[in-house]
Amino acid sequence: MANREETIRKKLLISTALVGIVVSGGVAFDAVSAPEATASACWGQITQTKGKNYTGCGRAVHFNIIKNSTKKYGNTVGAYAWSFEKLCYPNVTQYGMVRA
Repeated sequence: MANREETIRKKLLISTALVGIVVSGGVAFDAVSAPEATASACWGQITQTKGKNYTGCGRAVHFNIIKNSTKKYGNTVGAYAWSFEKLCYPNVTQYGMVRA
């Protein structure tokens, strides 16, 4: 039981550190369970299927991270535009927007 708790703690610490590094690099992430995110001044209204690129941040693209698969990207957009996913993917573990 102690090994299981220790493994969970390690995974939590690693996940927290990785999210901190990624977010500080200009990436807006959100957990799949959250209905909407506004974690970045550059992007907002981010859901599993879309995200809006606000002005002044350059081009951006929405993405989904799929369990046991490659990252899937939506369309690349400029200011005041929506990036949409082409499909609704099963087994999404994370989603967000990044600079394109």
